[in-house]
Amino acid sequence: MPMKIEPWPGGRWYRDLGDGNGHFWGHVQAIKRPTLLEISGPLFMSYPVVSNLQYRLTESNGETTIKFRHAALGLIQEDHRKGVSTGWSQIHERVRKQAEAFRARQATAQ
Repeated sequence: MPMKIEPWPGGRWYRDLGDGNGHFWGHVQAIKRPTLLEISGPLFMSYPVVSNLQYRLTESNGETTIKFRHAALGLIQEDHRKGVSTGWSQIHERVRKQAEAFRARQATAQ
């Protein structure tokens, strides 16, 4: 899923399908590098709803732990309610793999 984020308060998070097409997911509500990213918006839902996402990062013994929280309010369709956990798990797994590959490339470059 080709996502883009503008990493500053008020920046957009959106799915970029090219040629000016895509889907708005939310705005950066708060960012405190390197410990917090908070996003507010409809996310993957195209109806009256607002979500709040929080990614809180902590470092311990050279490893980063990410705590994730998603809350939503509004008309949430049942198929979205059922699939949300699986969807977030798939997105987070892709992010984990990308982060580990990046770390491995850095280690070999040194």
